[in-house]
Amino acid sequence: MSSIVRPEFGDSLPTWLGPKWRALGRLPRGLIIAVAMIAALLVIYMLLGGGSSKRNAEVAVPVAFRLSYDGDLLMARLPLGRESLRLETPASVSAKRTFAVQPLILPAYQGAIEGVLPLQAERLTRQMSAADPSLITIAEGPISLEKQPGYELYYQFSRGGRTFYGRRVLIFPLQPGARAGVDLTMTGQRNAQTQTAGVLAQQPPLREPFESLVVGN
Repeated sequence: MSSIVRPEFGDSLPTWLGPKWRALGRLPRGLIIAVAMIAALLVIYMLLGGGSSKRNAEVAVPVAFRLSYDGDLLMARLPLGRESLRLETPASVSAKRTFAVQPLILPAYQGAIEGVLPLQAERLTRQMSAADPSLITIAEGPISLEKQPGYELYYQFSRGGRTFYGRRVLIFPLQPGARAGVDLTMTGQRNAQTQTAGVLAQQPPLREPFESLVVGN
């Protein structure tokens, strides 16, 4: 059979490599084949997500939502009270972080949801202040998370003589008249990296679950 390689390009790769391959002997050839197979399997494993610490959480009821988080940095814990999902930093981490999601059903309303959420946030602020005299509200305002409408509260509080920051975010699906949403609470101890409540969702480990949160089916 004639070669498909033009003469000016010299010998084809199989013609050039064949004698060298056969000269290696059975053992070296077997080792090379084994290494190549292991490398190929590792590539497939990584493409399929193997070895990744990424975790996906999906809740269907009473309010559907989904998110992802780093399983090396956050651990799923038993939800407290009305919570549907609770994530916490491992006990070995000194700068504790928490990420908790609970359902939030708004009463029937007219108009845009953006006009309703500040009133809901005001009610929640009163509840938190009554439950914790150390709580200080820092700021509040509307938010849009991947076009999902919401409203957020920034605050700080004390535990065991230490200062903690909190960020509470109400998020609803982007649909007219939406009433079923989530009430997300993030907390973290103040340290050199966390000097304000605003950075709680801008740093690992809370950034990934916050930014990946999708409410609704």
